Amino acid sequence: MSTEKPTVLFVAPLNKSLREFKEFDREFNCIFYKLSTRKAFLTDLQTKLSKIAGIYCGFPGFRSIGGLEDDEIINALPQTLKIIVVCSAGFNGYDLAKLRQRSIDFCNTPNYGAPQVAETALYHIICGFRQFPVFTKALQEKGDTIESRLQLQEFTKFDKDKGVYGKITDQKELSKIDPWFAFGEKLSRNRSVTSPLGKIITIVGFGHIGKELGMRVHALGMKVRYVAIHRLLEDEEKRLGYPLEFYQDIRSAATGSDCIVLCLPKTPETVGILNKKVINLLNDDCCIINVGRGGLIVEEDLLEGLKSGKVRYAGLDVLEDEPKIKLELLSREDVGITPHIGSCTEEVFDHTARFCLQNISCRLNGGVSRSIRN
Repeated sequence: MSTEKPTVLFVAPLNKSLREFKEFDREFNCIFYKLSTRKAFLTDLQTKLSKIAGIYCGFPGFRSIGGLEDDEIINALPQTLKIIVVCSAGFNGYDLAKLRQRSIDFCNTPNYGAPQVAETALYHIICGFRQFPVFTKALQEKGDTIESRLQLQEFTKFDKDKGVYGKITDQKELSKIDPWFAFGEKLSRNRSVTSPLGKIITIVGFGHIGKELGMRVHALGMKVRYVAIHRLLEDEEKRLGYPLEFYQDIRSAATGSDCIVLCLPKTPETVGILNKKVINLLNDDCCIINVGRGGLIVEEDLLEGLKSGKVRYAGLDVLEDEPKIKLELLSREDVGITPHIGSCTEEVFDHTARFCLQNISCRLNGGVSRSIRN
């Protein structure tokens, strides 16, 4: 007599060609379910989803239907449900205590994407100093390597208030311009290109991502400061293989820094950690990068810093009101925004899927879940 296979609900896609998924699919009854409305999900929990034993979530989880936080939706989860996994290190929209009361394990995924998030931060750092996107845009418009540099350097001005590069139209000013050769050291008549070499960078949050980033910016010749609750042990610092300075306070570290990068989670203590007071302590013409979480930066203070010229570039992979973006940030050419893709590579996508599949399989076969957050 055959035993009914446990049912696992997938509310996010994965690579079905993975060997691990093919094995998983033979062992479990897999249901792929695109969340539509809260009402529809509650109804389906009483019918076709009434026997689910595990749930596989992507990073958005149940955000589209308001999360798994209130009593109504958590109490509607089947008695058969033993584990919920999310294939990212970060997560929002779950009441972990209520899930534990229901004896449901909630598990995130270890930060397999730390090197990739560090790559994203590195991209923004290099763009901040070298301003490659501005040159690329000019080249696309002119179709000539020499003329594109000349147009930027001699016939363009940067409007700090609007954050855009504009062509000079004043005839009196144009009459004074006698162009010769544009080396490329200027982006406009009032804005220069600089190098990260020799600059001081402060990395706020020194977990896996911070350490990976430290290695990369050291290779650029930057001087590394890090901010953390506790200093690494002496042998841990030595094993990193590059010199660095420890600071326990962001303001102390910011003083004299040319670039600051946020690599920490959003907590009540870190919300708004980068604000006007911190920005004013940074060196003039500084770069600000956030690959941590939205809400770490007071965006109005950041805009003020950009408009004053204190901040030369802001690189943002996460935003305060994500997925919405302040149009004023989006329209500025001194702001680079990537759509929360810090760890988004095929390798990470598949690696996190493998971990989550193994975690569900272990729990439903009587084992102990890994990376339980509740």
